[in-house]
Amino acid sequence: MVKEVRGEVISIGDELITGKVGNSTAAFAARKLTEHGFTIHRITAIGDDPETIRESLEQALGRSDFAIISGGLGPTDDDITNEAVSAGLGIGLKFQPSIFKRVMERAGRLYSEEMGRKMASLPEGAKELNPQGNAAGYLLIHHRVPLFFLPGVPDQMEDHLVTRVIPWLENHFPHRPAILSTTLITFGLSETEINRRFLELEVDGVEVGYYPRHPEVHVVLTARGKDRDQAASILARAADRAGELIGPHLVSDSGESMEEVLGKTLAARGMTLAVAESCTGGLIASKITGVPGSSRWFDRGVVTYSNRSKQELLGVEKETLERFGAVSRPTALEMVQGILDRSEADCAIAVTGIAGPSGGSKEKPVGTVYIAVALGGQRLVHRFSFDGGRREIQIATAITAMDWLRRILLYDTDVPGHPHS
Repeated sequence: MVKEVRGEVISIGDELITGKVGNSTAAFAARKLTEHGFTIHRITAIGDDPETIRESLEQALGRSDFAIISGGLGPTDDDITNEAVSAGLGIGLKFQPSIFKRVMERAGRLYSEEMGRKMASLPEGAKELNPQGNAAGYLLIHHRVPLFFLPGVPDQMEDHLVTRVIPWLENHFPHRPAILSTTLITFGLSETEINRRFLELEVDGVEVGYYPRHPEVHVVLTARGKDRDQAASILARAADRAGELIGPHLVSDSGESMEEVLGKTLAARGMTLAVAESCTGGLIASKITGVPGSSRWFDRGVVTYSNRSKQELLGVEKETLERFGAVSRPTALEMVQGILDRSEADCAIAVTGIAGPSGGSKEKPVGTVYIAVALGGQRLVHRFSFDGGRREIQIATAITAMDWLRRILLYDTDVPGHPHS
């Protein structure tokens, strides 16, 4: 039987527990280690306190097969990891001349001799992970448990982890389960509704996690197998079954964003898109052009925020605006027709609405948005009522507009999706 290899991540630094800096290194480590078949059962953030560091190391030694400890290896007074490890584990510090020489040569006048000696004094038995590197990350095996002490600087920590730590762990723990995961991007169903439908997933060896990302819900499927082939087979069956259970609400089963999926769909059909935006202020175009290669399928986008710009750039009739208002079905239809007429695109999207926090009325409260889609001979428009603050309404509008066109192209339906909180 393949044994699970359990590890934990300990991040050290007062800046982490005071919220001044986000703990991005721990998330990176957990993600990468999981991808390589290791189970991370605990992530801990602690301050620069010797007693807390000692307690955390003692606990890790008693419950984990390995531990990743980051932070506190620098030259300043608050970098106390090495001293805390020495005192907490009852081992001495050993000055390493080769590290001192390298640090001083590369630091120039930035470090005093005292700073250099501090960085070159490692716990007895520590082995440098990268003798040619700038940072003195090291491995210390204590009571047969490998403890990896890595720099807290994100790029240095990530480099150590990927190029040194993970290869060492793979060699040391060759017999471990294969763990593979994929992220399903869903839209138009609430987290609870997806959970209800996925009760019928019925694929052994799969774990399901739900992560709302307004206005979408991201679902992570994680499969475990005796090897990568078995895990991949389990994961593929689960993803296929998930698609059957939620149908067009599944945007992607590989973590691709809405704009990436829409772009691939348009590119596969040799089609181009133009957008006209009011309340979203260019957000749709920004998302689209954030996708590499979007020039193949995105023609243009215009932001017509004022009534005058809607008339001058899109040809919206003054009478339409005066009679129905900028936020209305007729205006949205004239906007989408206007951008289509002024481009050589095959399809178009237009949005106009009230993002707030002011500007709403009883008839058209904040969150009222009209989205129009033009494709072939179709001219479709729908009124939406979005909840949340200004930014949330703008994001919901952008994602909903792209999703509606995606649904038309893939499922030949004129029924738009709608985000649920």
